Amino acid sequence: EQLNKGGELESASVVTRFDSGEVAALVGGRSVRYAGFNRALDARRPAGSLLKPAVYLAGLEQPRRYSLVTPLSDTPIKVKGPGGQLWEPRNFDRKVHGEVLLYRALANSYNLATARLGMDLGLGKVADMLQRLGIEGDVPQVPALTLGAGEYSPMDMAAMYQTIAAGGFRMPLRSIREVVDAQGEPLRRYPLEYERTVSLQATNLLTYALRAVVREGTGKGVYRYLPDGFDVAGKTGTTND
Repeated sequence: EQLNKGGELESASVVTRFDSGEVAALVGGRSVRYAGFNRALDARRPAGSLLKPAVYLAGLEQPRRYSLVTPLSDTPIKVKGPGGQLWEPRNFDRKVHGEVLLYRALANSYNLATARLGMDLGLGKVADMLQRLGIEGDVPQVPALTLGAGEYSPMDMAAMYQTIAAGGFRMPLRSIREVVDAQGEPLRRYPLEYERTVSLQATNLLTYALRAVVREGTGKGVYRYLPDGFDVAGKTGTTND
């Protein structure tokens, strides 16, 4: 989440350990000692393209219908939303790309292909996947959900990607292991909790597509900063301005 305030870019960061759900680092803004508004916890914005992996994961959980190389149609789509309003998404580059492989549609963050996939799956399936990945707040079941509509904090996004990184195990994020008294005796412990909520096979396939995001898609600029042999999976996300 970024805000431009007084000419200075504001941001937030959440770093978690994929094997335990522990929050290793959290930064709420440029001034780390500021005790006021914490963007990592409290700034809620549309997630935009950061939500797209949930759509593709919902599809990959249906292997008889979808695989990484299933062709998707990246062509214009019009859907009636609440109140009869017409929803007509566009790609970021204002182009259409015809028939594209599923993993390349995600790698290049094509809106039209993603919207078609999400509407084919059904908004209920997409909303259910978001909740299984760890999004606990309200998820609006409107067509624009497929492209990231709703209000989410960086911590929400960290929880979602934590589940993906952990191979489909949802772990409540935690920053306290235990509380002890003056003698060091534990008063309360917060043990590791986890629950498989997404199939391992689908998560592994999604991870392949997220590696393609940074190798050949919208996130390939990351390798200006990382060694070529350092293998990462990721997703870019943009909203207007």
